[in-house]
Amino acid sequence: MEFGLLGPVVARRGGEAVPAGSGRERFVLATLLLNEGRLTSLDRLVDALWDDPPSTARAQVHNMISSMRRRLRSYGDTADDELILTRATGYELRLGTHELDVLRFRELVAAGRRASAAGDPAGAADLLADALALWRGPALADVADELAEPIRQVLHEERLVAAEVRLDAQFTLDRFDDVLREVDPLLAEHPYRERLHELRMSALAASGRRADALAAYRTLYRRLSDDLGVEPGAPLRELERRILRGEGTNLGGRPTPRQLPAATSVLTGRDKLIGEICAELTREDETAGLVRVLVGPGGVGKTTLALAAAHRLAESFPDGQLFADLRGTHDQPADPHTVLGRLLRTLGVDAPNLPDDRDERVSVYRSLLAERRMLVVLDDASGEQQVRPLLPTTTSSRVLVTSRWQLGALVGAARWSIPVLAEDDAVALLAAVIGAERAAAEPAAAAEVVRLCGSLPLAVCVAAARLAVHPEWTLDDFRSRLAQQWGRLDELAVGDLNVRASIELSYQALDPDLRRLLRRLGLVHATNWPAWVAQELVGGPAIGRVGRMLDRLVEVHLIEPAGRDAVGQSRYRLHDLIRDFAVERATAEEPEEDRSQAVSRMLSGWLALAGEADQRAEHHTIYSAGLAEVAARVPAGPARERPREWLEGERQSLSTAIEQAAAEGHAELAGELALRVAGFLTLRAYDDERELALRVAAAALRAHGQEPLLLKVLQALFGVYAQRARSADMASVATEALELARALGDHTRFVRSLLHAGLAKRRLGRLDEAARMFDEALAAVEPGDPGTVLASLLINRAEVDRDRGAPAPAVPLVERALEVRRATDNPRLTALNLIIYAYTLIDAGRLDDAVVALDEAEEITRELGDDLHTTYVDQTRADIDIRRGDWAAAEERLDRALPTFESLNNKDGIAEALRSRGELALARGAAAESIEPLGQALAIWRQLTTPLEEARLLARLALAHAALGEDAEAAARRREYRTIVDELGLTDACLRLP
Repeated sequence: MEFGLLGPVVARRGGEAVPAGSGRERFVLATLLLNEGRLTSLDRLVDALWDDPPSTARAQVHNMISSMRRRLRSYGDTADDELILTRATGYELRLGTHELDVLRFRELVAAGRRASAAGDPAGAADLLADALALWRGPALADVADELAEPIRQVLHEERLVAAEVRLDAQFTLDRFDDVLREVDPLLAEHPYRERLHELRMSALAASGRRADALAAYRTLYRRLSDDLGVEPGAPLRELERRILRGEGTNLGGRPTPRQLPAATSVLTGRDKLIGEICAELTREDETAGLVRVLVGPGGVGKTTLALAAAHRLAESFPDGQLFADLRGTHDQPADPHTVLGRLLRTLGVDAPNLPDDRDERVSVYRSLLAERRMLVVLDDASGEQQVRPLLPTTTSSRVLVTSRWQLGALVGAARWSIPVLAEDDAVALLAAVIGAERAAAEPAAAAEVVRLCGSLPLAVCVAAARLAVHPEWTLDDFRSRLAQQWGRLDELAVGDLNVRASIELSYQALDPDLRRLLRRLGLVHATNWPAWVAQELVGGPAIGRVGRMLDRLVEVHLIEPAGRDAVGQSRYRLHDLIRDFAVERATAEEPEEDRSQAVSRMLSGWLALAGEADQRAEHHTIYSAGLAEVAARVPAGPARERPREWLEGERQSLSTAIEQAAAEGHAELAGELALRVAGFLTLRAYDDERELALRVAAAALRAHGQEPLLLKVLQALFGVYAQRARSADMASVATEALELARALGDHTRFVRSLLHAGLAKRRLGRLDEAARMFDEALAAVEPGDPGTVLASLLINRAEVDRDRGAPAPAVPLVERALEVRRATDNPRLTALNLIIYAYTLIDAGRLDDAVVALDEAEEITRELGDDLHTTYVDQTRADIDIRRGDWAAAEERLDRALPTFESLNNKDGIAEALRSRGELALARGAAAESIEPLGQALAIWRQLTTPLEEARLLARLALAHAALGEDAEAAARRREYRTIVDELGLTDACLRLP
């Protein structure tokens, strides 16, 4: 078991956290751990826990210890029984083979002190670094201050002393930059700690910054005098005098430049990457080159990474570190000649001796670096021509370059493309700035804030900075502000940190055509898209030229490659914040009409390609029947040649295109797109997406008066509601469609609307009304009407008879429907009719004929890849097995069917499979096992408002309770189903009891 107090109180077994209990229990555990091996009296625990102990205090402590033991034992082994021992007056904790981070910390600190005393400052620094790395936050961080503060003060003092000893070791090793970087956060916590000020002044002086060291002393003198009324102590006063006299500083010899700006103290999620960069910069084999390049979009943290790596490697480059900001993204990038002048002065060349000739200045620079081991950091390079004059000629020195451009002509350079942060790392960055407790208090809002920042380090830092200066804001308040897309970039600006300005630099560096393309890409709502989308947005350039334009935007990190999809198309995406910027620029720089035309061209492209794929996908639905074809202006090969793969790959983009078309007033496009994708979505059982697409399209068509197309969409939407067993929605949309069909005088659609209205009535158990509607529709069918409508009317009229409990007249109707359906050459609907035929034959007692029908249905559904109806076949076979007494086979089939129905969220199927499970248990004579599945099925049918199915389940539950001798329950169930049957005007034959 591993225990930890240097942060939140934790216990772990094999990496698995053991619950540490309440705040009081964590305090008790911490107290026992810190007093390990010694008696902790019960009185001491009571006094620490309560100022005014209640009468039950001692009993409460006993309960805490007992609870703690149980938890630890449940995660440990028998040896853990000896962890906490009860003594006459208290408790004793024995760690034995268990581990405690406080003890490990103290061991490492002691070892570090020994190494320092033995003249091994490097070893001491490493040991103390390991000790300090054990701290995960404030000690006992999740224990209330009133309990933990005395313990916390002691442990924090130990940590501070360890940090001071490490700083001493770092100073001895001449790691002055490290001392300065590490001492500042400590001084922020302990502003009056004179030893820390002494170390800081010494490091400043030793780095050649005597003026800064003396200014630091004067600042400290004023603070101590003003705040405490005292002067600095004798060691600090003596140090000031020595700095004034120049003692202990390197005032002569060859200068050792230390030009690196301070590294940020807030850096998360980059350890592995920094390690790779450091390893590459110090590699000494024959293939090690001179230049390393960090590339990425603005705000991704290239400079921060470069400085972090450079500071880490300071001692690996003992002759110094040079730094130059090349201002590559500004209007006037830095002139390499001017930069060389600054670097040469840093290297000791006096102004009179500084060459004016460009080539001579380069030669002097390279000569000075030829025998030195130096690190040169060139930040924000605009291109290879700017970088080349600043490169040494020998690999004794190394160069680290950051740029928004790829700098591909720097042949042989090691190169990293810097990604945005992982979400967890971005949240950790936010927490590091605003405080861990504040972030932990609203974890969902914290995650959403970084998501809205796109996990871009600059954006996350700006968001964190704004939150830090507004402690009155909740994270959810700020999340709401960021969620307003049109103001998001306004929110991501504070001081000199500005996300919009960072993107603007890259945008202004583009030529006009590329700027226009980027603006138009911001109009795309899809998450990612193929190259033809860009071609449609700009309206004309050949696909080859558009591809080169996209490549250029990729090179400058304004768009990102998203790989190749299943049909081989290259795909691209925009970072969310760059999309916001692009939309801003499009709104500001382009007329609304131009933007609308661009979006219309793009959406028409989606429709044309979706039409090509829809015609060839063999989903065997009729949603898009009668729609006019749209000629594709873009390459349609993938949609024609691999239609199902194309539709699967573009599924999310097509759904988004429907929503965008509806939102921007292109109602007809939205309607036709929804119908074009509905067949494929049906085939793959993407029912949520199909419903949403059709609902969005219907709303848009209603708003814009597109009634003929609306009628098609409504009837497609009815199919979704029917499949999903949404009785109320079925009735509502059927009524709307029937009224619309009458108003339009559309005979075929009117007959289909009567069919749908009858289906809705049948779903509600209103069988007489349903029969009248089906009969009216059958009478209205004309010879030229589609066979699919006639077949559906026949099959549903037969289902009314079957629902009444009269399968005999239903059989010939289903057989006629099946004959008509086969003639329409629609395999999917033929399979569905075969399954219904099998149901009817089972009710009629013709089990062998039902098996034959199911064999044919299964062959079709498997060939089509129709998982839903293949599962219905399996479930129906189980009903036959039950009636034949083959219970093992039935159970095996239902064990397959139920999880599949659940994965497809098909409520009808789930309820039917549960009903079959209940009937299986009844058939076996295990009535008690039938209660749960029958009850679950009943709950589903009630939720779906299907009273006839509800009555059938109640009847089966009545049988189960009667078999168990539970007469009162059986009678109650009989009364319930009797009420439903009477209200529907039916007889008990409708219950279809096996």
